Amino acid sequence: MQYAAKAFLLRRYLSTFGLVKKRLEFWKRLAGKLPSELQKQALASIEAKAFHCLGGAVYAVYPQVPLEIMLDAIVALQTISDYLDNLCDRMQVNDEQAFQQLHLSFAHALDPSAPLVDYYSHYPYRESVYLTALVETCRQQIRQMPYYAEYKPLISRLASYYCRLQVLKHLSPSGPSRLEQWVNQALINSSTPLLWNEWAAAAGSTLGIFCCFAASFHRYPATVRKRMYQAYFPWIQSLHILLDYFIDRQEDQAHGDLNFTFYHANHEHAISRIGSIYRTCKAQVASLPHSFFHQLVLDGLTAMYGSDPKLRRQGFVPSYSRLLDSFTPRLLLRACRFFRTVGILP
Repeated sequence: MQYAAKAFLLRRYLSTFGLVKKRLEFWKRLAGKLPSELQKQALASIEAKAFHCLGGAVYAVYPQVPLEIMLDAIVALQTISDYLDNLCDRMQVNDEQAFQQLHLSFAHALDPSAPLVDYYSHYPYRESVYLTALVETCRQQIRQMPYYAEYKPLISRLASYYCRLQVLKHLSPSGPSRLEQWVNQALINSSTPLLWNEWAAAAGSTLGIFCCFAASFHRYPATVRKRMYQAYFPWIQSLHILLDYFIDRQEDQAHGDLNFTFYHANHEHAISRIGSIYRTCKAQVASLPHSFFHQLVLDGLTAMYGSDPKLRRQGFVPSYSRLLDSFTPRLLLRACRFFRTVGILP
């Protein structure tokens, strides 16, 4: 039964790729109206990070949710995330106040009652057509999610973690030390066996927010909402970002960039920790409604990152293959490699 359900969801998910790309084309056209410095970063964030929206789109096929509303919300929020990442990382700006103000847009996209402000007020470049449009688009979809109010406290908490992480990680040279201090003070729960860098990774994912979007079309009791939150934060979100950083180890080392897997002893220690987190994720999702959906997310994450050519170039394929512990992720790995070959995935 679960295999049939996963197969149906997978076919439906693959059908969203064209819809996601259509939405990204809309945002690219709007980005074309930006001043040249901001235009360059907006277009680069879409072109280089489209797979973030393609991956997030899996939550649009969660059972009994409206596809169009979910895709509009996911693409808008993820595009904000990727654009802000470029503005904080690639523009020779190193200003905490500017980064905080920019990231208010991410928080406001998730809060339709918040007044819009000038998100560029402390930033050396500004525009008035793009970022606010992304915020408003996300808010318009949220207004159509019938039980969003029940998830708003959880979403606000995840968003606050995400924004604080993004601000601190881009500051130089104090960012990494301040980030570790913040994680130790604000996030670490002694009953949860994660290292500080694994908690930090958990703060950097948007998957829990997307999951809450999907759940906002269901009237789940508070106990289920709590279990869902606890499965995603820290576990699934930590897995997501650690996989993302693991494949970028060589690249980040060459550029001197922050990488949470560098705080593991070596790549073997990193993959061992990721494997442990992955196993806990599987146990966590087993008790959630539509557990087959969340298991498909886990299988898809390991397959998508496992198909990246950067793994082979670094000689990490044998180590990484230990994560592919059942038929479904191995099948999805082959599918993802094919999609990369034909250009469906970057």
